[in-house]
Amino acid sequence: MNSVVHRNSLTPTQRALQKILIRIRPAPVASFIKKLLGLDRVVVTTANGQFWVDPISNLGVCLCEDGVYEAEMQRTLETYLSAGSTFVDLGANEGYFSVLAAKLCGPTGHVVVIEPQERLLPVIAENFRLNGIENPGVLNVAVSDTPGTATIHLSPDVNTGTSGLSNNSKYKVSTQQVATTTLGQLLDGENATRVDLMKVDIEGFEYEALLGSPQVFEQHRVRALALELHPSILAARGKDVTDITKMLETNGYTLHETADTAVWHAPA
Repeated sequence: MNSVVHRNSLTPTQRALQKILIRIRPAPVASFIKKLLGLDRVVVTTANGQFWVDPISNLGVCLCEDGVYEAEMQRTLETYLSAGSTFVDLGANEGYFSVLAAKLCGPTGHVVVIEPQERLLPVIAENFRLNGIENPGVLNVAVSDTPGTATIHLSPDVNTGTSGLSNNSKYKVSTQQVATTTLGQLLDGENATRVDLMKVDIEGFEYEALLGSPQVFEQHRVRALALELHPSILAARGKDVTDITKMLETNGYTLHETADTAVWHAPA
């Protein structure tokens, strides 16, 4: 049974270990010590709901200490989503934003959850269950420019969000094979003819995901695109980040930036 921890109610020992381990590098060492000490996931209660988190992770620390994760992205969801909206979470990680979006879209809305890491599927399912939301089902695929298979490099569990289809770590990490599809095929399969908001955070493979399906943006099927770009990762792969921004601009998208998020708007 999952233990429930209300925000700021970790024991003094747990909090001390949390503050120490989250700073240890390299990350595999922190992960090893965490397992050695038997520090498991806990259910944290926040104003936005309950979430099954690893307290020695970026997400876990934020929710335990502040009760919120990436507040600017939450405000973005609240700006673009309402009852009946369609949201696509491309790179859902543990499903935090998928849960928030599902609450905003309501039972008449459509939430598409995409996460290639198999190890996170039960976490996402549990986060939906804890919040009393019918699980929309997770598409366990990676979005690329061609259908097929790819190898995903799994970052240590203290920061699962940095996993990707290229190894950006200085140390060896575990890998997993995953099926790939294109963004156009995925949206067609979900009957998502219009997406009110798509969040994309996939550690450098936004290049293949977006440029591999230019027709999606030519047709303005995505009305608002909250896009996390990774210029250094792209450069290391020999890709130019401006190829993405030029494609969006060519198709009439305009950039609206705030402190922590960049949202591209389709023409009205």
